[in-house]
Amino acid sequence: AYRMLDKRFTNTSRLMVSSKVWQKTIPTNNCDVLLTFPAKTEDSTLMWLLARLKWRVPEVVVNVRHHSSSGIYGFYMTASYENLLKGADDLAIQKPLKSEYGGGLKEFTFEDQECFAGVEDEKMFLTSQERQSIVHYMINNLRAEEGEELGKLKFLEGQPIVPLLESKNIISQVFPLHNSTDLETLNKTWVQAFDKTQPLDSICEYFGVKIAMYFAYLGHYTISLVFPTVLGILLWILQGNQGFDDFSFVLFAVVNVMWATLFLEHWKRTSAELAYKWGTLDKKDELLEDPRPLFKGDLVKNPVTDQTCFEYPAWKRNLFRYLVTVPVIFICLLVVFVVMLLIFQLQEWINALVLAGRIPGFIKFLPKIMLALSIGVLDDIYKKIAYWLNDQENYRLENTYETSLIIKLVLFQFVNSFLSLFYIAFYLQDMSRLRDQLAAIFITRQIVGNLKEVFMPYFIWKFRLFKVGYKMAGEMSPGSIAREFKEMTEPTKEKVEADSPLLAQKSRTGGFKLLLQYTDTWEDYMEMVIQFGYVTLFSSAFPLAALCAFINNIIEIRSDAFKLCFHHQRPFGKRVGSIGIWQDVMEAMGIIAVIVNCALVGTSGIVPRVAPDMSSSTTILMIIVIEHVILLLKFILANAIPDVPEWVATEKAKLEFKRRTALKVCLSLFFVALADFSKCKN
Repeated sequence: AYRMLDKRFTNTSRLMVSSKVWQKTIPTNNCDVLLTFPAKTEDSTLMWLLARLKWRVPEVVVNVRHHSSSGIYGFYMTASYENLLKGADDLAIQKPLKSEYGGGLKEFTFEDQECFAGVEDEKMFLTSQERQSIVHYMINNLRAEEGEELGKLKFLEGQPIVPLLESKNIISQVFPLHNSTDLETLNKTWVQAFDKTQPLDSICEYFGVKIAMYFAYLGHYTISLVFPTVLGILLWILQGNQGFDDFSFVLFAVVNVMWATLFLEHWKRTSAELAYKWGTLDKKDELLEDPRPLFKGDLVKNPVTDQTCFEYPAWKRNLFRYLVTVPVIFICLLVVFVVMLLIFQLQEWINALVLAGRIPGFIKFLPKIMLALSIGVLDDIYKKIAYWLNDQENYRLENTYETSLIIKLVLFQFVNSFLSLFYIAFYLQDMSRLRDQLAAIFITRQIVGNLKEVFMPYFIWKFRLFKVGYKMAGEMSPGSIAREFKEMTEPTKEKVEADSPLLAQKSRTGGFKLLLQYTDTWEDYMEMVIQFGYVTLFSSAFPLAALCAFINNIIEIRSDAFKLCFHHQRPFGKRVGSIGIWQDVMEAMGIIAVIVNCALVGTSGIVPRVAPDMSSSTTILMIIVIEHVILLLKFILANAIPDVPEWVATEKAKLEFKRRTALKVCLSLFFVALADFSKCKN
């Protein structure tokens, strides 16, 4: 029995081979988007969806495959170049105009396609990310007719079919496929290039503007951290004298809040430059935007487009928000407060035991670590609650849905992450304990976060590889294993027929199932926002917070890149003009930082040491005046610096002028030709 098991493990390791071999088994030549079903899905379900795709969305080419090792069916979907161009028109994708028509980026229009540079090149004009977004848009436009149903699932008229089936787990996943050539380039120029700047244009081209904007922000934030890092290290080295410590405390607090203001304003200008470069600076009107696929309501006529669409009464959303969402969030915050108090009581009990010599001294760090871990656990639980609440509120637009979700998550994360620090700083008024607690929470969260983001997905991925290989090794003979290994490690050419029947083409491995799903950038932004809070709110008590953040972010850039390129499925590209609500969140954090740092100066005992005769009421009044002065300076700085650089506004005006001039020339030539034609006819 031992020998048989050992032999099976050996065969398993041969079938696992390496991650690169498994990735190459995913076909990409004739497929842009892959739709998969759970194992043992009934043929009637497959045929029901396939028939509707072929009849109602004929522009999408569907090839059906069955993956023998997992029992999963997959719909491999693409579209012809002509239909892709029509989809680019529908999505208003920005493409470069020819120089004779004014140049620059402009929304693509199918009727005027000859005006766009490179439109003749079918392979290069649209990037793989743009092709995938167009096909995904076509798939989501498959809508139900009145009275349509699949088994027990009933559809509303006009409701998108595929997103609903995915939410009910009838469809497992819908995702775009990776391109091995582009991934190899990104690996060399981004993942492994620690000594080089990030190739933001390549990231934008492959993953879309939204993900590229996140990495641009992360890089900009990391570079900006150099100043508070250097200042914090200097103050940490020079501390020792009480007078100097008090001076450095106040200096670091003031410098930190001013740095935060300048950093955010500079990022606004940088993001505007990037948005202009990537063609997303001008925002589309909300009434022209397509609703979320899972948005539901009553069918009405759109007053702008004159087409039928769903509408959901605002009073229903507000009723749910105030009667359900607000009480649930309040209860969740109350749980956070109770957990924090219990851990603090445990801390006091352990401290007493340590002082009595009954337990070792290092045990007193246990409650601090427990508090840091409890923050992560409560965050994970609350995320699920927040998603459910947001789904029930039923927002029409994706941007509005995301904004509402982020507000819920930020509110909870802020209380969960900083409540204990506020309690120590302003109730216990213990600066030494505040420094220790901040260091413990900050460092523990960074370590746990990196483990969750990189190592855990890596081990899950390897486990899935081993599981599939182990299953295949148990089902195959030694001869077939050898053939399978040879086929997997040698390049193969596999032709996919456009009208292949349901059980045609069988893929050997189903490697797509092994990759983890990438949800969105909000988790990465949330991590950076909380880190920004640790750096600006309480770092005057712990000047090395910026150094910890700087080191973490250098690792974070490459670990997030590695995660996206190798462990996760490729996400659909999204077009954004900025980092959205996250900019507002960090600006609000900057205002709170001014109030907190001024309050820390008042509670740290600095004022009584500098001016012993000053009364408490005078001290409070002085702190309030200083706080208002700093807020005023912050407001003046924020308004004095333009959000959009002058050269961007100038370039936009130049392009508009060139296009109008080109239009006048074209119209004049048209009328001249028309006049000549009339003369010839007469």
